[in-house]
Amino acid sequence: MDDRCHDGDMEFDGHILGASFTSGDRIVVGRWLRSPLGSFADVMWCRPDGRRVLLAPDERVRDFLAGHYAFDELRVERVTAERTGGGVIRVSAGPVRLTVRPSGSGWASRLLGLRPRGLRTAKAWIDLEDRVLRPLVRPLFAASDVRTSGVTLAGARERYAIHDFRHAEATASVDGVDLGPTALCAPAGFGFSEFPSTAALVRVTSIFEGDAAAEAVSGRPRGG
Repeated sequence: MDDRCHDGDMEFDGHILGASFTSGDRIVVGRWLRSPLGSFADVMWCRPDGRRVLLAPDERVRDFLAGHYAFDELRVERVTAERTGGGVIRVSAGPVRLTVRPSGSGWASRLLGLRPRGLRTAKAWIDLEDRVLRPLVRPLFAASDVRTSGVTLAGARERYAIHDFRHAEATASVDGVDLGPTALCAPAGFGFSEFPSTAALVRVTSIFEGDAAAEAVSGRPRGG
């Protein structure tokens, strides 16, 4: 297990990818390459009726995520998020299938890359981006509801250090039924931040501050 903990914080390095569809389904995937819980993928799925479902690979991941985010149903399923040729990521979790085809490096990637890694992972800078820069750049990233700093249900301060952003094409199905083209959907309400309103692949470091993050694992998970 890769123990990504520094000064009481917990760090998850990887990607967040997802999209919403004309069916009304909204799918957000965490593809975590390094974390205190090891390497894993999870799926947050908001159904057309608004029911929020967590698909987690094991009980430990389920309990951690259910402590910090809001769900109506918790399920342990085999979850895979495999990268194939051209950077395409194919996700499989229970009844959900998602394929994301990111675009090449564009102006958004170049703009984000101007910040040294040490700066973009600094807590004070992330908070500054959330308060000051977010209102300026959110229309450019289709990210009106995206936050980089906030408080989880467990009372932990969570921050997202964004390293790269790629617009993407996405297709998905549930129980073999195609969900249709990508489309704007209502916010899913998993946590304090929403995923961009268009299909995207985002490389991030998610930082949970302090003991409240770890304590969520031992608490009673929210949801069904």
